[in-house]
Amino acid sequence: MDIQDMRIFARVAALQNLSAVGAELGLTPGTISKRIQALEDQLSARLFDRTTRSIRITEEGATFLVHVERILAEIEVACASVDDRVNKPKGRLKIAAPAFLGRRYVAPALCQFMRTYPQIDVQVDLQDRPVNLQEDGYDIAIRTGTLSNSTLIAKRLAPDRHIIAASPAYLARKGRPTQPEDLARHDCLVLGDRVQWPFSKNGLETSVRIQGPIRSNDGELLCQAAQDGLGLIRASELVVLSELRSGRLTQVLADYEVGNNAAVWALYPSSKHLLPRMRALLDFLGAWFRDLTSGQTGAPLLATPSLGAAVNGRPQAPAG
Repeated sequence: MDIQDMRIFARVAALQNLSAVGAELGLTPGTISKRIQALEDQLSARLFDRTTRSIRITEEGATFLVHVERILAEIEVACASVDDRVNKPKGRLKIAAPAFLGRRYVAPALCQFMRTYPQIDVQVDLQDRPVNLQEDGYDIAIRTGTLSNSTLIAKRLAPDRHIIAASPAYLARKGRPTQPEDLARHDCLVLGDRVQWPFSKNGLETSVRIQGPIRSNDGELLCQAAQDGLGLIRASELVVLSELRSGRLTQVLADYEVGNNAAVWALYPSSKHLLPRMRALLDFLGAWFRDLTSGQTGAPLLATPSLGAAVNGRPQAPAG
């Protein structure tokens, strides 16, 4: 069985588009279709249901894919053991990241990464919707938030606690809240449907229903509104970090925890042997975010404790 045919099969299963696979591998869609047909003839099984508009893997194809992916991973690991891939990783990585986090933090990290590893090609998609790594063809997804169980492995990159903040002008005009209950008398900027802001202190939890002049599904818009003095914002500290450090925003209720502490995570499929380029990127991101907290990257300091270790317990993935 031809290794290239297995590679073609795996990419068709991931992308579900013959033209996209052909463009990626430098082959025509007709050639891709013939190679898949030859593989099906060899196996005496239909691997994909194909129409003029779509291609979908069959049950037999999905079973075969599990073994093919393992074989291809083992082949690349074997190649890495006899050439210079361990010291000079190379190949292609496809990464997904939230839009704001990607622009402000992931982008400068990846630019530095590619200067360090010029033989690695990177495709980065910025989008706020969750992605399915296997179905969407991603190697790594950067996510924020709390985590729930899944078959993915999570590496903790940075803390991502939430805070309450407002502009100095707003606080001069409306006063500074000293306890969560004060927020009921303040203008608050509402993200989506989050009209309840949770707080905890000394083990005691409370929740305050808030209202205000602006509601939006975009955190950057609300951040701008807060800087313009229109109200208090509840936001990830990473989102408003530069505004806090420049003085355009001021944190309030700092002695309260705002909801559950979350983090920035790098998610990747469970694998006994990580490919060298994957390991290089994960190690680089971990070190880059650690340096960020100590100011060694030239980026703004995170006003949070030092990072914890990667998640080494049960596999994790982001909630909802």
